[in-house]
Amino acid sequence: MQFYTLQQASADLGNLIASAVSDHEEAAIVSDRGSVILIPQEKYDAMQETLRLLMDQRSLNALLMGQAQREAGHRIDFPAVEQVFHDLPDLHS
Repeated sequence: MQFYTLQQASADLGNLIASAVSDHEEAAIVSDRGSVILIPQEKYDAMQETLRLLMDQRSLNALLMGQAQREAGHRIDFPAVEQVFHDLPDLHS
């Protein structure tokens, strides 16, 4: 992670954004009023989804159970996408 003063970030904001998006490199912008982290929207969305799943007890339990089964050497079979969504209309026709 690269660190920038507020003045540096202001002078080069376009390049900081481009670097964050293309290289997935976070940038810390530091000022006397506090610090912020510049990250790509895609990474932010993924973090929010991860937090949502971890805060949901049912999802967390399923995740932990799956991890325990995998560590115990159990094979976990998942249905194919077509089986899961078999009752939905085909949007590509």
